[in-house]
Amino acid sequence: MSFVTTSSANQLLDAVVAAQTVDPDRVIRIGRAAEYPKQVWYFIASSVALVSLCHCLSLVYTYTRTLKPASKGIAPRGRVSLLRLPHALVELFRIVSFRCTIPVGQSHSLNVAEVFLTAAYIAVVFTWSLINSTATTGLKLDPKYWANTAGNIAASQLSLLVALGMKNNIFSFLTGISFDKLNYLHRMVARVLCVLIWVHAGGRVHCFFLLLAGAVTWDHPWVQCGLLAGVSLTLLSLVSIRPIRDAGYEVFKVVHLALAFIFILSAYFHSNGLGLGYYVWPSILLWGLDRFLRALRLFLFISKTTLNGNATVDVLSSHFLRLKVVKPKFLRWAPGQSVYLTIPGVSLIQAHPFTISGVETVDSEEKLVFLIRVRDGLTRRLLNKAQDGYKATVFLDGPYSSPPLLRGHERVILIAGGSGVAFTLPLLLDVLRQCKAGKPPCSRVLFVWAIRDASHIAWISGLLHGALDGVSNVEVDIYIYITEGAQEGEGEWDDSSVNMDPEDKAEELPTSSQAGISDPNISRFVTISKRQRPDLTGIIDRELSACSGGTISINVCGTTALAETVRCALRKPRCTDILKGGPSVVLHVEAFGSAVSV
Repeated sequence: MSFVTTSSANQLLDAVVAAQTVDPDRVIRIGRAAEYPKQVWYFIASSVALVSLCHCLSLVYTYTRTLKPASKGIAPRGRVSLLRLPHALVELFRIVSFRCTIPVGQSHSLNVAEVFLTAAYIAVVFTWSLINSTATTGLKLDPKYWANTAGNIAASQLSLLVALGMKNNIFSFLTGISFDKLNYLHRMVARVLCVLIWVHAGGRVHCFFLLLAGAVTWDHPWVQCGLLAGVSLTLLSLVSIRPIRDAGYEVFKVVHLALAFIFILSAYFHSNGLGLGYYVWPSILLWGLDRFLRALRLFLFISKTTLNGNATVDVLSSHFLRLKVVKPKFLRWAPGQSVYLTIPGVSLIQAHPFTISGVETVDSEEKLVFLIRVRDGLTRRLLNKAQDGYKATVFLDGPYSSPPLLRGHERVILIAGGSGVAFTLPLLLDVLRQCKAGKPPCSRVLFVWAIRDASHIAWISGLLHGALDGVSNVEVDIYIYITEGAQEGEGEWDDSSVNMDPEDKAEELPTSSQAGISDPNISRFVTISKRQRPDLTGIIDRELSACSGGTISINVCGTTALAETVRCALRKPRCTDILKGGPSVVLHVEAFGSAVSV
């Protein structure tokens, strides 16, 4: 089957128009169908510009403000000062928008900001699709008006859909929001456009069968392509529903790639058949650019060492692995960033993201360390294949994500559960490294780690030895909570607590020296609590009470239950306290797959 060209499409449309009686609305409809997609983009671009401006102002404030020394006990509060009203309003906005959540199912929730953005996007695209659709004859919601407008707006939004799903994400660069968090907006836009496409199709069917008397039928290739695009996006929207996606994520990725390719290509031919291909081809260009950049990184990071086996795998337990990869020459990363790993010896086509559990140094023999929680799929196969010292070839793509900027805050609190330490540990190491360099980014850092098995402490003890030695210009406290035997709460806080094998459990809970933290210069920073969970609400309240003015950065990585516990502790309004001199809070949640700074 050959596709009609733009010229033949124009001839077809001319024939259709000639077959109709004189329509006084035609010029009006064409003008609005061409103008409204632009207006939708003006609105979206303005919104992105506003968020980008706020992000830039936040960076300027972070880099220019001076720190206050850490205080012990409860910091005194003064009288209410209206000069601190902007800080109080920003804190109130953060509480309402990002820390108040709405449950969706049993294991997922949306914050108010996500719900608002969803409602706003629906309102924008459908308002511009349906507005001013009254014909000159007085017929309201004339499908000849809104059908084509809806189709044009849907086609024009495909570039936004693709851009939000890119790993090399322009929106992440502008707004500071990590690409994996923007993935929610990617799915939301796809589902809204799916409905809008069927609205467009319904309007055109009405026109075809009732008004045009068969002048344009399903026999035309561009019409068939439109139907194929709608069906492909519908199937893609269905299989991307969380329970279905999580049930077989590796299968979903293959299905997603195939259906997305069919959708974009058929959408292009459908639009181009009407002379509107310029709406769709930018999305194809964006997709190709993202793939090109990822392939370029893979190529740059390949060396002789890579091909000869550039990684070793150590089995820490039946549920955790430690992967050490020789650092590629051109790789640079920020603490807390992740890379996608492809291990051909395990799976040639799969790539999974893992956080780099370390900080960059000038050591030419430096290795990237990854703490990997064993689940199904690739990590399970890697465990089955691995033995201590097992050598593997690993290809890297990255770095990605937008970790928090830990400077300009009076205090930094790092909270992790289980393998979430892979995210919080490099942040701690970076803070300590800056302190040793005489540039302390904060006056106090508090590190909290909840684990099920005491033996996990050995994962980080070696790194803590080198990082804590000689630190004197910042106040450091490290609290490690061994939750084995503790009373269970509403949800697990560390991902190692599920399906623990009896042989993996420690017979005795260790002291600091038994855990590999025997150096007195190091152990004075570390407190190990046995058979209990951390009282996160109490810990956070004490830090807030002891800080006067400025900001506190709280960073969390762990299960959904752990993240929700921290959000609950920060959900209560604190406007009066801030007006009297209390600190505001910046919360960053890295809840095993999604990240956002709030």
